[in-house]
Amino acid sequence: MAKYRFDLANATDDGDLRAILAATPMPGMVSVGFHREPSYFGAAVVEGRFRQVVAARDETANRIVGFGSRSVCARYVNGRPTPIGYLSTLRLLPEHRRGRLLGRGYALLRKLHEDRRTSLYLTTIVQDNHTAIEVLTTGRAGLPIYHPAGRYYTAAIPLTHGRRLRSGRAGIEIRSAQIGDVPAILDFLHTVGPRRQFFPCYEPEDFFTGDRLLRGLRPEDLLLALSSNRLIGTLAAWDQLAFRQMVVHGYGKPLRWLRPLYNGWAGLRGRPRLPRPGSLVRCLAGALPMACDDDPEVFRALLDTFIRERSGQTWDHLLIGMHESDPLLPSLQEYPSRCYKTQVYLACWEDGEDLRGSLDGRPLYLELGSL
Repeated sequence: MAKYRFDLANATDDGDLRAILAATPMPGMVSVGFHREPSYFGAAVVEGRFRQVVAARDETANRIVGFGSRSVCARYVNGRPTPIGYLSTLRLLPEHRRGRLLGRGYALLRKLHEDRRTSLYLTTIVQDNHTAIEVLTTGRAGLPIYHPAGRYYTAAIPLTHGRRLRSGRAGIEIRSAQIGDVPAILDFLHTVGPRRQFFPCYEPEDFFTGDRLLRGLRPEDLLLALSSNRLIGTLAAWDQLAFRQMVVHGYGKPLRWLRPLYNGWAGLRGRPRLPRPGSLVRCLAGALPMACDDDPEVFRALLDTFIRERSGQTWDHLLIGMHESDPLLPSLQEYPSRCYKTQVYLACWEDGEDLRGSLDGRPLYLELGSL
């Protein structure tokens, strides 16, 4: 009989963590795994400046069999920088999904929470993951209360040739960022960011340095919209394949049988094909989709430019995520795309209820590439 121990994972556990991710894909019509190669901890830098991994160890087999991540980062709350937590990557190998392991893991998380780094956590659950929603949100003893906070929509926009895009509004210049633009970018984000609830408080070192919150983002990946030399919008196409990957594990019926027919049709129409099981999903993650005064014309000009410039290359889709309360979401939904829905929750114990209750009506923001 297995004997379990709970503690914090460290760099020597990196292989176990990556193996568990590879063995626990998200179920659905398309089963997708979220891998972190070549380093779990190297990929985790995008989640927050402070990070911990709660691990369940099978002492008999001498390996980790489940884990969950806690991170903390300064975000704008009611317009002011506030440390907010993020709970993510809850995984448990199927053969160990029994007994009281979940409760014991959350007991350690509760103890870690006593460091008072934050009182409130964000977390997301795929809308179709009914098992996780039922287990985590039914108020089990010891778990924080999971308060629903709306849906998060991720649009997968095909990057294919032949798309007709609208003409941009006169007076809007779109160009790639340069290293020297970082002060202006930060000034812009520090102006528009507080208008969103939970927008990250980015610092100069997060841009184009390779190992901070925007790890791997290059100047040429970030488009700027300018009017009369004034920055009025941003949008990045973030290539994370070097450290975070989505891998297709399989297809459910009837898609498993229909995939060859669909791929034949997609080839004739110039659409992305459904990849083989075991293949990478070649997507770019949209980041920093912000426009001055939430101007939809500015957002469309940025998005159209990326679609035009990246189509027909090695990428199949550009993923853009927005909360249902985001004023730019209707503009995003104008683009042909597949849409994936995730439920957002605010999780807290009793010490976080005052902060949760104080939230005003600003639209919520989550950085897709950091989820």
